[in-house]
Amino acid sequence: MMIYRYQTGRLVGDYLRGGCGLAGSIVAWVLLPSVPQVHILIGGLTLLFLLFTIRTVWRQAVRIEVSDQSFTLISPRSILFKQEPVAWHDLVSVKLRYYSTRRNRKNGWFTMHLAGPTARIAFDSDLDGFEDMARRAALAAHASGIATDDTTRANFAALGFADRAPWHPERDGVGP
Repeated sequence: MMIYRYQTGRLVGDYLRGGCGLAGSIVAWVLLPSVPQVHILIGGLTLLFLLFTIRTVWRQAVRIEVSDQSFTLISPRSILFKQEPVAWHDLVSVKLRYYSTRRNRKNGWFTMHLAGPTARIAFDSDLDGFEDMARRAALAAHASGIATDDTTRANFAALGFADRAPWHPERDGVGP
């Protein structure tokens, strides 16, 4: 069984953005005039940066347990609500999206959404093991005959996982 998580090193930028935004908002709250419109604007920004920072802490706490048969999302929410494993052959939906930060589409990140009969998970390419998860999802979608949209197929092809590609354990390093 493999366990994938968001490493702290990949989240440092988000922590810095959230922390600087919170600090800047609090400084603005203290230094700007006490006018209701200013409080509403700065309060909204403070809330935005607070939620962003909470999301970053949440992402660091999340892990995905992956085996050849299934995957399970383990998060702080799992303490209260038991998260059932989703078998790869039980997947009902696979979506892979690419979000570019430049017009030339060179810089950006992928986001994958997997849904089974009992659970859904979403994660992005900052997750350690993202390519393994994408490969397994592509294989499972192909083996189960899950209909994927054109964007998902194009993104799998961009990662080198065309939906008709044969599986080569010695080359790809993991089982389907």
